[in-house]
Amino acid sequence: MADNNVLGIPLSYIVEFAKSQPTQAKRQAFVNLIRFWAENGGDEMAAVKAILEIQGGQMISASCMPREFLPMFRSEIIATKLIAIIRKIDVTISTKAENWDWAHVMRVMIDEGIILTSTTPNKFDQLICAMIPGKGRDNVRKNGDYSILDRKEPWTQWTKLSHLNPQEAQDRMICNMIAKEFEPVLRRKIVIDY
Repeated sequence: MADNNVLGIPLSYIVEFAKSQPTQAKRQAFVNLIRFWAENGGDEMAAVKAILEIQGGQMISASCMPREFLPMFRSEIIATKLIAIIRKIDVTISTKAENWDWAHVMRVMIDEGIILTSTTPNKFDQLICAMIPGKGRDNVRKNGDYSILDRKEPWTQWTKLSHLNPQEAQDRMICNMIAKEFEPVLRRKIVIDY
């Protein structure tokens, strides 16, 4: 890999060129390039800021994070990472790359202590839409079966055995995959166990 200081193209040039592209789909290649750079020794914080700028988001400060988020997730560094994760999850849900929906995401965020347990689906819809530029109101709330929130046990205690409860086993697998996405902002390692 080339020495970043000698032969590299300034990140600001990539961001400006990406922002000049007419659609989000055309800008996605630049987002992927910056992610690759960050994963291979680039400045992770600079990459997150650049990606948010390309995607039309604005950096938030700790005072801008809604009170539904637990205090740890209101710090600027963690909040920035969290927003990037939510946007990545949105792409997965929008493209139907996996069988994920926002109800499963909300369940994981509650069980992993990212948002308060008292957060309603309507409020969750507002939170997610505020983190994703151009996301229409009610898109999140109408995406998924929110009865998943009624289960008493956290997703980690649901059965893995589909012959015992096929729906619960499937929900556990989906929540496990979503939780893995949140791992960079969690205090524990998520083990894929399906």
